[in-house]
Amino acid sequence: MNLIRGFVMSLGMFSVIPVPKNSWNDKFMPLVIPSLPLVGVVIGIIWYALALGFSKLAVPVPIQSFIVMIAPFALSGFIHADGYMDTADAICSRGNLDEKKRILKDPHTGAFAVIAIVVMLLFELCVMRVFLDRRGEILVFAFIPAVSRSVTGIALLNLKPAFESGFNASFKKNTKLRHTVFVCVFALICLCAAWLALGTAALPLLAEIVTGIFVTLYLSRQFRGMSGDLCGCIITVSESAALLCAALI
Repeated sequence: MNLIRGFVMSLGMFSVIPVPKNSWNDKFMPLVIPSLPLVGVVIGIIWYALALGFSKLAVPVPIQSFIVMIAPFALSGFIHADGYMDTADAICSRGNLDEKKRILKDPHTGAFAVIAIVVMLLFELCVMRVFLDRRGEILVFAFIPAVSRSVTGIALLNLKPAFESGFNASFKKNTKLRHTVFVCVFALICLCAAWLALGTAALPLLAEIVTGIFVTLYLSRQFRGMSGDLCGCIITVSESAALLCAALI
């Protein structure tokens, strides 16, 4: 029951999917991060259903590519894309640690952020077009969001916060080892289910994990810790890597 409450809170925070009013309770804040992969499951199922529906309709491939590409961004309320933009702005500034952290927390949008998101969206649009032209296995969409959020969930639970206050510092408080174990087991179940359902078409998930780990290690070194914005960047980049791999195999 507690996990359900944490899941509802996480769903309300990290997606545009409606949740019951007054569902927030500070008592269940330690369950918000461990529930993040479950949010990915919901987003993945909707993403897959949308792609499946369009595959049955006579929709021009360019339009279909754009809608299917933008769907996971829209379902998450573009919150992770925002984190990606903030992170790109900070990294591209090439400033010292304090300067990069200042830019990361700055609510204003810089030129590097705009360039980064435009490049990312164009890249994903091209990749999605190739994927749909080659009639790739769209069932992989059901797993990609859950796996990316498992990687970030583990990162948030185990790496020190980049800031003394903020999302990571607040939600990491009172989390236990069992929460990390839950996310790890959940990720393993997702991978096994994907392998049984997709076979070698599940390889994009491995590319996603490897990319997610690499980006996590890089960003944690750059900012001496982890934050919500950094995790948004990890989710965005790792999911792009999964799409690229899916389009090429």
